Amino acid sequence: MDGTEKRRFKRLGINYIISYAEVGSLTEQFQSGHAVNVSPGGLFFETANRAFETGDLLKVRLTIPPTTGLLEFGGKVGGFVKVLRIDKIFDSKRADSLSSNNYGVAVEFCRPLQLCM
Repeated sequence: MDGTEKRRFKRLGINYIISYAEVGSLTEQFQSGHAVNVSPGGLFFETANRAFETGDLLKVRLTIPPTTGLLEFGGKVGGFVKVLRIDKIFDSKRADSLSSNNYGVAVEFCRPLQLCM
């Protein structure tokens, strides 16, 4: 590797609750996880549920805790994303080298997220 950054946008580390559902599913049952980082172009989250594939469209909602000067009372932002990549997360703390049951999911925003009412 040459060590150069290939991402279009700088990422900001976060730890917000995320809920998501596959667009077009019959039940639109939301699953949950936690967002790890976000940029103007997308976000990365971890989840134990893998009910979708690369290329799928998801409806997402991020729960933002109360933040002085941003969202004084907290709130939710949401929108639609496209799944770019799904990675199995390996737990380096386990002595038996077994993987955890979690997945890391990279998604791209279809449009900027909007405040949910």
